[in-house]
Amino acid sequence: MQLTKQINHMKKSLFLITAFLFAFQLSNGQTEKGTQNLGANFGFDYGSSNDLLIYPNQTPIVTQTANSKRTNFVIGPNYSYFIADKLDIGINFSYGSSSNTTSTENLATTNDNYPVKQSSYNVGGNIFIRKYFMYENKIGFRTGAYLGYDNGDSKTTYSSVYTTSNYNSLTSDYYGGVKVDLVYYPVRKLGVSATIANLQYSHYKFNNETFGNQSQNNVGFGFINNNLSLSVFYVFSK
Repeated sequence: MQLTKQINHMKKSLFLITAFLFAFQLSNGQTEKGTQNLGANFGFDYGSSNDLLIYPNQTPIVTQTANSKRTNFVIGPNYSYFIADKLDIGINFSYGSSSNTTSTENLATTNDNYPVKQSSYNVGGNIFIRKYFMYENKIGFRTGAYLGYDNGDSKTTYSSVYTTSNYNSLTSDYYGGVKVDLVYYPVRKLGVSATIANLQYSHYKFNNETFGNQSQNNVGFGFINNNLSLSVFYVFSK
């Protein structure tokens, strides 16, 4: 009888240990060495402004209103591979488009020199390496460095009176930085992330027939700013 109890106890212990190891494997599978992620990035930004401009030094006094709307979006696939537990490397590709439309009303004259529409598109990609810090392998943060390149075209259009000022620009952008994402796995095979902080340096160049060649060097930092950048990815375990 005692031997039977001991055997049953051992069976229960082995079952519990096996179940625990299996559960650990399920929870740890998303970020362990050899795991792969395949997904897509989405980004969207929208804004509007209403301005009242008064020129008291002109005769008669000129009062002008300017209303503008801005939209930006970006989409593209991404892939990463875990070279070690909680450490992955990967690549992103992206296509982006932006538009800024302005309408003005001048109470003194219907002519104005505001751009009616500014639009652009760009294509590019970046490579990255990221370290994960997870709580119970379910939710946490990842942070790492990235390097990338984009190129595109931008177009500025003025009102009918100033059509001679219209111009197109060819653009290129070399950039790099460090980013922090919030990561969550609602189920074993699916993950979502959102960028919460980004420190970036970029070298931006554009070329057009009107203004010639110009370049800019920019450093920026964003923390939960006004754009929404999300990523959804599928997990391929070893």
